[in-house]
Order: sequence, then C-alpha cells, then structure tokens
Amino acid sequence: MKNPYLSLINLVVFIIFIFAFITAEAKGKIIVATITALLFILPYLFPIREVEWASYAGKVIFSIGCYLYIKMHGFLKR
Repeated sequence: MKNPYLSLINLVVFIIFIFAFITAEAKGKIIVATITALLFILPYLFPIREVEWASYAGKVIFSIGCYLYIKMHGFLKR
C-alpha cells in the first residue's frame, strides 16, 4: 500500500499546477506543463525508489515555486 501522504502531495501539486497554468503566459504555460509532466512521469520511467522520492521532493519544491508565482502575479489577491 502506498503512503497516503504521497497521494496528498500529488493532489496538492496538481491543484497548484492548475492555478499556475491559468496564471502563466504562453511561454510560461509550456514550461510549467513540461516540468509537471516530467515530475509525474519520471517515477514510472525509472521505477527506482530513490527516483520516486526525488520526484516527490521535486513536486514539493515545484509546488512552492508555483504558489509563489501565483502570489507574485496577483491571481490570489485578497
């Protein structure tokens, strides 16, 4: 059975990715979509435990970066 926290990370990353994708310009959308695709596909291409954990760490760092990008561009203004 997989760790439920890893599934939670995937869900959070996907939600933040959607908001960053909506906020980004045309070139930014390509970059954000490519990085997200690599982070989600990489563990299936290389089924090694270290690659899987590195992918999850990358997802956390990427989601923090997307959140900061969203905040900087004013999508979530209060």
